[in-house]
Amino acid sequence: MHRFVRACALALLVTASAAADEPGKLPKPQFNGLYFGKMPRAWVEVLGTDPERWTMTVRTKKGEEVVVPVRGDTELRVRDSWGDLSDYYPGQSVMLFVYHDADGKWAYPRAVQDEVQMMSGHKWWWTVDALDAAAGTLDLLRTEKDKEFEESFRVGIDTKVWKGDKPEGIAALKVGDVVLFQTRYDKGEAKRFAVELFDAKGLEAIKAAQQAKHRERLTQRGLPAVVNDVEMLTGAVTVSVQWEATDLARGIKPGASVEVVGGDKGGLKFAAPVAESKGDGTRHKLLLIADPAAIARLKIGDGVRVFPAKP
Repeated sequence: MHRFVRACALALLVTASAAADEPGKLPKPQFNGLYFGKMPRAWVEVLGTDPERWTMTVRTKKGEEVVVPVRGDTELRVRDSWGDLSDYYPGQSVMLFVYHDADGKWAYPRAVQDEVQMMSGHKWWWTVDALDAAAGTLDLLRTEKDKEFEESFRVGIDTKVWKGDKPEGIAALKVGDVVLFQTRYDKGEAKRFAVELFDAKGLEAIKAAQQAKHRERLTQRGLPAVVNDVEMLTGAVTVSVQWEATDLARGIKPGASVEVVGGDKGGLKFAAPVAESKGDGTRHKLLLIADPAAIARLKIGDGVRVFPAKP
């Protein structure tokens, strides 16, 4: 990760230098390696979530309780896939990647990642080094570039071991198994509790289940999007579907019809044909044509839900 940040920072400086040597060259948005390198990353304990207010309350390593605002462009990553605020539970250990202001204060998270997602992305696989089910203890070991990392957790009858499509109890875990884990904090306990452990097959199983769960939610709730532009006289509305739903948005073709529902509870709803559908970085942009009277309440920045036409 540190090498990646340094490389990005160097690339940014080189690009900026090159642009300075070319008078009249127009600037363009690009990855800001310096800002990314300073972005706070924090392992925290989830204390609770409020899906209605779009907030997550966490406890930091310093013991501070913080209410973290979650926005539409926050990546909510769960079980190596996309998730929802309701997927996180009290005590769960998660990583926050946080945008910050000029004073270094947290603004809002770019991403919330559970341990499974974080470790899978970095290929941080652990080997079971010691296990005493009767005593409820588990020791894990990981080696990376000749450096050893160790973790020690509590286990018990509530620990689930995934080696396939169905979870088993702690008896299914053996010394030498190679796994990822998800843990939680328990009050009064120095060590975290291993809630779930996954081998490679188990990881694929929970990932597929989470993907199916997320897609079903998107089908029911619509694809989350943000209004980019509204032109009343032509009825043109441009929306960007958030990255958690871009794979489904790519299936919306020009000429199709969608239904747009307002993100508030005011009952805004209208149908519109799709004039243009194209990728836009990590999001997917749709140009819609609607009755001007139907979109009169829309403004730039509004959150909406887009429902593709059913096949």
